[in-house]
Amino acid sequence: MTKQEQVKAIFIEEAGEIIEKLDINIIRFEENASDFDLLNEIFRGVHTLKGNANAFGFTRLGEFVHHFEDVLDYYRSTKEEIETINLELIVNSVDIIKEVMVYELEALPDLPQSYEVCLDSIKSLIATKKGKVFETKVAPLSESLNDLASEFGLGCVVQYEDDITQCIDAMQQEQEPGMCLYRIKLTLDTDSYKRGFDHIIFIGLLGEKAKKIESFFNLETVPTLDTLSVNENYIQDMTIVLLTTNSLDEVAENFDFLFDHEYTIKVIEQNHEVLQEEVQQEINVVAKVLSKTPSIDTNILVNSAKSTIRIDTFKLDELFDSVGELVIAQNFIAQNEKISAIEDESIRRTIETLSKITKRIQDRVMSLRMVAIRDTFDKMKRVVRDTSKKTLKELHLNVLGEDTEIDKTMIDSLSDPLIHIIRNAIDHGLEADADERIAAGKSVEGNLTLRAYHKSGNIVISVSDDGRGINKEKVLKKAIERGVISGDENLSDSQIFGLIMQPGFSTADVVSDLSGRGVGLDVVKTSIEKLRGKIEIDSKEGEGTTFSMVLPLTLAIIDGMLVQTAGEIYIIPTLSVVESFRPEREIVHALKEKGEFVSLRGQHLPIIRLSDIFSLKTKHIEPWEGILVCVETETGRIAIMVDELVGRQQVVIKPLGKVMAKLKEISGGAILGSGDIALILNVDELRPIQEGSHAGN
Repeated sequence: MTKQEQVKAIFIEEAGEIIEKLDINIIRFEENASDFDLLNEIFRGVHTLKGNANAFGFTRLGEFVHHFEDVLDYYRSTKEEIETINLELIVNSVDIIKEVMVYELEALPDLPQSYEVCLDSIKSLIATKKGKVFETKVAPLSESLNDLASEFGLGCVVQYEDDITQCIDAMQQEQEPGMCLYRIKLTLDTDSYKRGFDHIIFIGLLGEKAKKIESFFNLETVPTLDTLSVNENYIQDMTIVLLTTNSLDEVAENFDFLFDHEYTIKVIEQNHEVLQEEVQQEINVVAKVLSKTPSIDTNILVNSAKSTIRIDTFKLDELFDSVGELVIAQNFIAQNEKISAIEDESIRRTIETLSKITKRIQDRVMSLRMVAIRDTFDKMKRVVRDTSKKTLKELHLNVLGEDTEIDKTMIDSLSDPLIHIIRNAIDHGLEADADERIAAGKSVEGNLTLRAYHKSGNIVISVSDDGRGINKEKVLKKAIERGVISGDENLSDSQIFGLIMQPGFSTADVVSDLSGRGVGLDVVKTSIEKLRGKIEIDSKEGEGTTFSMVLPLTLAIIDGMLVQTAGEIYIIPTLSVVESFRPEREIVHALKEKGEFVSLRGQHLPIIRLSDIFSLKTKHIEPWEGILVCVETETGRIAIMVDELVGRQQVVIKPLGKVMAKLKEISGGAILGSGDIALILNVDELRPIQEGSHAGN
């Protein structure tokens, strides 16, 4: 990757952040259109995006945000109340910006369908506000005007070169020790004005530390005035002769944002010229461009640069892995029997100190990956707004727990499932119209609550509506019709509601283009399970429904229950564990060719022997001689039989090799403090082996 490509990549990343922030702020502003501080923040983002988009040749994006900036500038300057229809235009303009950015990045020749309409509306709005008449087409001039360049004979190329030569000779006479003489040629592209550059800018920059400077313009390529466009650069050849104490590198810095072919620098040495290669510094181009833009508050940028730093997530992951190894090593020292046998107070204190420091480092490094879920919730406000308008349903959004922190690596994977659940709640959770809600004794305006909170070492993100709820009988009937269940099962309410997450399952009479109650929820379920989480559904018919996504705090560490079978240690994710118990002989049953079962509060749970699953050689014991761990799986509850419980511990997850990765019953591994390796069970893939039981009835 060239330096120019690296700089462009930085712009693309930061432009994405700007647009993402615009999307969030514009919804906040729609809620409170009198918040002019927020409008100023939106304006700064658009202004930044305009300058940098043009600088990198994204002229279509640059043109749109240029006119959009005019509208924002008008309202922030006048503090005039924004009309509802114009506020809608402003909100929709941010959508266009997001779409155009995609078109620019993919270098698509076309533009979004609503680009021209929205742009014309913006131009018309600002023209109206300024008392002008907006015309979509520029009327041709009634008569052609004289070409001043031709009139004054400025098209003489020979004269142009002679003037430059004379200037160089004169400056050489004035050149003193420590001074350098340069000939700089600018061949700016025709779109340079749109990118924010013109020849005068560079004359000004170079002139700041110049002993002497002169400029020469070749106007041969400038068209007649009747065909000239003020947005195009027609001066394809312009020369600057510069006498200065600046080095070649310092002079070249002034042209860092131009393309390679747009300028050359020659050093004049004793009547001969030596062509020097362009020196291009690898810098943060966006920050530098903004710092030179007078209307931007540069103090904000300086303060931001002092308090934050951009880090490659790969490096952060490496640091996290290293800290994981440190924790393992520390546990090994703390649990080593030979070290523990040493009766030395100083060694004991040293180990305790090491343990505290290691824990502190682990917490600090974990916090680096933790971010508030606020931004994700802010994005969902846009989803709620758009879905509400599309379904013509009035609703109020309540947001709770915005400061709850979650692993950054999980944030990106949460958006899609969260969007689908929210659309589902509005489209099919809330009643169809106001009359239906009034008949049910509810307010006309529906209520949707988005909440994040901590629970038992996990993070829970829930979406609740006060709509019609889920009809259990309808779900059961549909499940039996589809063969999902036989109808003989004794299912709890949560298990019944969980049936709607089966592939293609829906109770909706009419499936809209937004969602169906169950359509696509299997995909949501799969997405959450990839994050080692689960979905819980709670619903009361006529009162509403709550979808809760229960997730681990981080993907790198798991809270697990350590169990032992046949001398081997396994880890069961605590998130899946319901309870553990030693069963009485009377509640253990065996069905021929069906296997062993245990009766637990009216439910018959299949017993899974880990020794059978992994073909471990061990003495056969009866279930009432061991311990059963009841776990929740996607197909219902099961009882895992183990020899003993070792304890509960947080462990750093390690990926398995290619061979072990093929075992679907295993989701990963972990190194214990003793140095031993324990396998993490994937409880959803544990299935009872069909065999006769040795247990009595």
